[in-house]
Amino acid sequence: MISSLISRFRFTHRRLLFLSAHKAAIYHWNGNDLGSSYLFDVDEEGRAYFERYLNETTKLPTYILTDYFEEEYRQDTVPHVFGSDRQAILLRKKGRLFRDTPYFYSRVIGREEDGRKDDRILMTALTNPDLVRPWVTMLDNYKVPLAGVYSVPLFTESILKHLENPSDHLLIVTLQSLSGLRQTFFQDREFRISRLVQMPRYGTEPYAPYIRDEIEKIRRYLNSMRLITEEDPLEICFLLSGDLLDDLKKHHEDSALVRYEFYNIDELLKSVGSSQTITTPFSDKLFAHQLLKQKPRSYYASSRERRYFTMRTLRYTMIVSGVLLLLGSAVWSGFNLMEGLSYKQRSLIADNKARFYNQRYEMARERLPDIPVEPEDLKVAVELAHRLGDYKTSPLKIVQAVSAVTGRYPDIRLDEFRWTASVDPNLDMSNPGASQAPPAGKIGYSNVSYKDTGYDYYQIAHIKGHLEPFNGDFRKAIDQINAFTEELGNRDGIHDVSILSLPLDVSSNTSLSGNTGSDSREADFSIRVVLGIKHAA
Repeated sequence: MISSLISRFRFTHRRLLFLSAHKAAIYHWNGNDLGSSYLFDVDEEGRAYFERYLNETTKLPTYILTDYFEEEYRQDTVPHVFGSDRQAILLRKKGRLFRDTPYFYSRVIGREEDGRKDDRILMTALTNPDLVRPWVTMLDNYKVPLAGVYSVPLFTESILKHLENPSDHLLIVTLQSLSGLRQTFFQDREFRISRLVQMPRYGTEPYAPYIRDEIEKIRRYLNSMRLITEEDPLEICFLLSGDLLDDLKKHHEDSALVRYEFYNIDELLKSVGSSQTITTPFSDKLFAHQLLKQKPRSYYASSRERRYFTMRTLRYTMIVSGVLLLLGSAVWSGFNLMEGLSYKQRSLIADNKARFYNQRYEMARERLPDIPVEPEDLKVAVELAHRLGDYKTSPLKIVQAVSAVTGRYPDIRLDEFRWTASVDPNLDMSNPGASQAPPAGKIGYSNVSYKDTGYDYYQIAHIKGHLEPFNGDFRKAIDQINAFTEELGNRDGIHDVSILSLPLDVSSNTSLSGNTGSDSREADFSIRVVLGIKHAA
């Protein structure tokens, strides 16, 4: 039966439904601490009140914590496999050990040190699902988000981190007002077994004698199962409060086989951040506070039972993502707006400057004297002058090339050296407006191409000279001039060497004539040399 009822419930956070075989309690989480609590009987009337409670409250995320006698624990080994193979093995073991319940939980707690090094697994189950199913069904009917189903023995493991130097063989003793005395044994901080004992109604009989008897029973059981030995003493940790804790301190002293630790629930609850005050020896509020604070992953609830919680999580995730996206878009839009305003301001400043300078330009232009040439034409002329300046050169390179070859022919005397520079390798120095096509048919004569030569411009020289001494042997003179031009044409950078005239015209379109009695002692010739120039990188 409900112990406290109001016409309208207003909660904004999550809640815990604590279930036992005889009672059910609701604990609410407001802010960062426990809030109101409500108690229900586990019968038809109590479930009816619980339905009314669900109808009058908002659909808060709900966690179910159970503390039943009908919970079994098994340890086994399975091959070290993953994925669907492990799931298939676990389903076979569940079907053999816990066939009639959907509330099954398993986890790996270690590996074997020898052999195949199989995985050691812990398997637990609520063997009587009818104790939990009616409450889950009511939550589902009202579309209340079920976060998970948990049990006190398994969740007791979360208390270990709040104890000072817990032993490798630890027995934690707690009292729950809804269920009774719970004794949970841990070995190497791994859950092993747990035992629940129903206690008399609180205040009707002293609890200390009952607890001492039950502690002795489980100690003998652990010894028979060889879970504790004389070399490894058992540490018994009491999580209680009030007079009961003081009474147990008086009647339990450390020995070679057993060591006792006593923790006050009220102090322990405050150390984990709660402002609740405990006046009874029960740890219900401690478990409720820790579970609602930690929100661990579900042990027993199926994905179908948790579907409304999953949808709620997705909904809130989408809302948060939408808000973050909206905020991000607003911030980004703000930056873009500020940047746009900045660009517009700079554009206005640039327009004002342009108008200002145009006005000053027109004013200055009006004061200038009239000139016969437009400014645009002057601009072209200046650019052309700069362009021509880039191509200024001297005849040093071509003079060096000719001089190097002339030194090898002592009979050749140079009489005249005319030089120019041009981008046209076929420039006719006698007629600068047109290119010339030198005559062909003799050594050194060629038509010079200016396409794809790789040169930026050319130095062109017309050289006149004669042979001295000359004894009248024209054949020898012509051979010497041809050798001179061939060697000059093989120099690096020489693009072309053309013979313009020889001491004797031997071309096929002329007729030979002369006087055998004459004594001609002149052997004049002229050549055209083209040197390619590349700009320095």
